[in-house]
Amino acid sequence: MLGAVSAIWGASYLLIKIALDGFAPSMIVFARVLLAALLLYLVIRIRGGGDRAALGWLRRHPGRALVQGALAVSVPFMLITFGETQISSGLTGVLISPGPLFIAALAPLIDPSEKVDRRAGTGVVIGFAGVMLLIGVDTLHSAGEFLGALAMVGAALAYGLGAMYARLKFRGVPPLVVSLAACGVASVLTLPPALATLGENSPDLGEVAAVVSLGAIGTAAAFWLYFGLIAEAGAGRAALCGYLIPPLALAYGAILLDEKITAAAIAGLVLILIGVALAGGEREVEGTPSELGATGAAARRS
Repeated sequence: MLGAVSAIWGASYLLIKIALDGFAPSMIVFARVLLAALLLYLVIRIRGGGDRAALGWLRRHPGRALVQGALAVSVPFMLITFGETQISSGLTGVLISPGPLFIAALAPLIDPSEKVDRRAGTGVVIGFAGVMLLIGVDTLHSAGEFLGALAMVGAALAYGLGAMYARLKFRGVPPLVVSLAACGVASVLTLPPALATLGENSPDLGEVAAVVSLGAIGTAAAFWLYFGLIAEAGAGRAALCGYLIPPLALAYGAILLDEKITAAAIAGLVLILIGVALAGGEREVEGTPSELGATGAAARRS
């Protein structure tokens, strides 16, 4: 299950890159989250029990669902998809991974009970050094690449903020229900830009399949598998996905799209993962990898 979840999320950036050949970025995000929301709702109805009962909680707290949907899905998914029009899918997977660094850095400002010790502070510095190395070496060839890289860092920040919001406002809510709320809200928020770019879409069958895979497998099925992994192996081991996704994203891009893996990408990835390991620490035991930003989850690193 760990391998399956990591492989699926690592491939998400590849699928986005493929889909961009036939779809406008906003249409990709809208179609992805709408399909995911429909499938998650179906899963929750079938599972019943606490998941189904928690749907009533969502109806009583629409404002929280709105904020979570914006922070954890709409904003990061839009930034990632637009950013991938400028940079490679592999680099995207690496630049998304610093989400836990933002949590470590910002958590004390949002929650006074949180503290950053010396170990976590060192991790934040090392991790962001890796980010700066990547941006400074691999994306300064053009303004578009630089802005694309900044979009990924912004997405990682949004994931972190969404995770902290979920931790504060969704305690006790089943993670699949939080995922449904976030994806459902995101489908509403991304509908207007998707409609505005309706005439820009001319996909072939492969590009349609990429979007369907993003929604059905890369979002809905991956969430279901991930929460099953937590139940079987615990959140700490499940969080190892966060370390497997970036190198898998690099490998997918290099093998299937002939993207170049640079020395800066490898060095930056190593620094980021070291930083995440030091800064994430106990938070990662409760959390999830960046691609799970859609859930925030009831307990979240992320």
